[in-house]
Amino acid sequence: MVNPSASLSELLHARALSTAPSRLWLDLAVGITVVAVAVWIRPIGWVALASAGLCFAMYGLWSVSERQLQPDDGTASSRARVTWQVVHGITTLLGLIALVALLFALLGLTLGTWIS
Repeated sequence: MVNPSASLSELLHARALSTAPSRLWLDLAVGITVVAVAVWIRPIGWVALASAGLCFAMYGLWSVSERQLQPDDGTASSRARVTWQVVHGITTLLGLIALVALLFALLGLTLGTWIS
């Protein structure tokens, strides 16, 4: 059980460890599919849709890397650990960028075009 006053990073960490790995890979696959469809079809609000899909995809891959970086019995090679650390960092950065893009895209859809 996570402390009710836990930070966002603590909540995401606990969720990543408690979620089934198959569900995390599903998040990645569905997120990538949503991004691909949104970019290909380009409906109204496609940037928001693509950003949301990228958020899901990056969360899925971030969670997989978070699980892989947990202390284990020491059988993992240092090269594999470094690779997962790089994946962890890249997915964190891309996920944050996607979140900011989603917020701005939603703001743009909400405000529309204003002529002053």
